[in-house]
Amino acid sequence: MTLLPVDIRAGGPGEGCSAILELRDLVVAVDGEGRAEVSLLAREAELTVVTAGADAATALARVVAGLAPPVSGRILVGDRDVTALPPGARQIGYVPRGGALLPHLTVRQNIEYLVWRQESVHEIVRGWASTLIYQLELGPVLEQRPHEITVQQRMRGALARAVVSLPEVLIFERPDPAACGPLDDLLARIESPVSAAPATVVFGDPQVAPDGAHTVEVTT
Repeated sequence: MTLLPVDIRAGGPGEGCSAILELRDLVVAVDGEGRAEVSLLAREAELTVVTAGADAATALARVVAGLAPPVSGRILVGDRDVTALPPGARQIGYVPRGGALLPHLTVRQNIEYLVWRQESVHEIVRGWASTLIYQLELGPVLEQRPHEITVQQRMRGALARAVVSLPEVLIFERPDPAACGPLDDLLARIESPVSAAPATVVFGDPQVAPDGAHTVEVTT
């Protein structure tokens, strides 16, 4: 998986953002010749579940995160068209299936990995990272590597890495209920320093979403 430094804008993470994800007639390739299509509007602090089979859910999440190009359609974050932007410029936090923490790095290094080159906000990021570590109860395992911790701790570490840059949008790729439990309980642990919570979109099984979550079906 390709991980790139995240661009935190000079005005401050999350400032002046509407924190909305819009997918306009987004079509992605699935297993070479297959296709999956979805349109949605996810608002700040909302949790939206995009129900899809495993392959389609993974393909959609990777395209929205910027790790693969779409076949057609547009991806908008607030009023910005991010369809052609690299992952680090989208203000989208991505939690891959299983967390995908880098095995040669400690939990602390994984959390700070995406933003370590942003020297102008280094102390801001370290302060927020410390808060996340406390909120997600990762302190005891900070200097351990992914294979040395539980699947639940790996998921919380991946979540911390995804939100340390204060993204406008947070996406989950096929989260495993055994690893993360109910998503609303997991997300409730995080008290962001900005006023607006991100729009959160889950690609995959609706089982992890709370009752009443907005659900969108994929066309294949």
